[in-house]
Amino acid sequence: MRKKVFKVGLVRHILILLLSALFLASGASYLLWLALGSPKLPRGGTATLGEVYNGVKLALAVVAGVGAVVALAVAYRKQRLQEEDDRRAELNSRRDDIKLYNERFKAAAEQLGSEKAAVRLSGVYAFQALADDWAEGRQMCVEVLAAYLRMPFSGPFEKPKSEVQVSDKGQVLIVSSADSIEQRNGYEELQVRLTIQGVFASRLRSPKVVKSSESWTKRLSRRRGPQPNEYGDPAWTDVSAVLSGATLVDVDFHNCAFVDLNCEGAVFYGDASFSWCHFRGEARFDGAIFVQSAIFSGGVFDAYAGFTNVNFIGGVYFNRITRNFDMEFNSSRFQAVAQFNHMTAGSKGGLYFTKAKFNGSTTFSGTHSFHERSFVDVSASRKASFKHLPPPWKNLGGKLAKAASSDGLHDA
Repeated sequence: MRKKVFKVGLVRHILILLLSALFLASGASYLLWLALGSPKLPRGGTATLGEVYNGVKLALAVVAGVGAVVALAVAYRKQRLQEEDDRRAELNSRRDDIKLYNERFKAAAEQLGSEKAAVRLSGVYAFQALADDWAEGRQMCVEVLAAYLRMPFSGPFEKPKSEVQVSDKGQVLIVSSADSIEQRNGYEELQVRLTIQGVFASRLRSPKVVKSSESWTKRLSRRRGPQPNEYGDPAWTDVSAVLSGATLVDVDFHNCAFVDLNCEGAVFYGDASFSWCHFRGEARFDGAIFVQSAIFSGGVFDAYAGFTNVNFIGGVYFNRITRNFDMEFNSSRFQAVAQFNHMTAGSKGGLYFTKAKFNGSTTFSGTHSFHERSFVDVSASRKASFKHLPPPWKNLGGKLAKAASSDGLHDA
């Protein structure tokens, strides 16, 4: 129907152009006649050979002009029709792609909701492949996988034990222990969750740039100038993750990049590594529990970083980080070693430990730019010790307080 309408419009357009061309040709002929001095046609019905020749040339020129106008009109209209067809084909292709993505999303969601762990694993990889292909829906895929990690989980389960036995006839038998169904299901669920964490890590990690071999002269000249970035962009860029209240096991997000990361109230079993991560947006870990080590060394925090009311049971490492905004550890508990060495702060990089409690060895070597209220109401147990505590703060009877300037004391 649309093509028929376009054809009718084309004929109408051509007729209009023909009439316009005839009018222009007539006008041009009249102007040419005036330019030639308004010659009179011969009355005797005879004309010289030159007059006939000039008339034929004039007629051919007019016809050629009209034909050129018509040809341009037809070509222009065809181009418009072709562009319209291409645009319509692109819209149809885009509509088909979106339909296919939605079907893949639905299939992956059904797999992820299966009762069988093997099917759930397939759903995880289906979401990974979909997020790789569908840039516009990538954040939605990430949110689904993050929501799965936020589902209730009672913690890591050990692998069901089995042993090899040899029968009297020499047959090798694998005998599984009588583990409970809950333990087996829990271990299978753990594998699904570890797979999701691995997907996040592999897609959000900045890959190291492979440098081609070069001569010693080029290496020498490169060292004299600014060093190029050693890492490229991750496969998934501009991704935020909400893992609040999630149960995470053996997290290894080193060298990953996040826009916003919300881990409020999350429980981290095993070592949690966020070393050399780049937090472009807010990093929220308020109320989290780190059962073992929490490693953030080398990280870059471009926005607010909240670690308030966090329970650090294992060691805490914030060495050589760059904070370009405030970082708060208010009301947090440090049960073991805590290191905050060689931190670099921007103009808004305040560091606060209000009402925090320290129970282990804590060092602040090479870290400066503390706020005057950084250690308000901070307490320390008998096991706690401080090295390079910024003056005038001192550990006075289990409380960090400002020492009198007349004491002449500097570091504890």
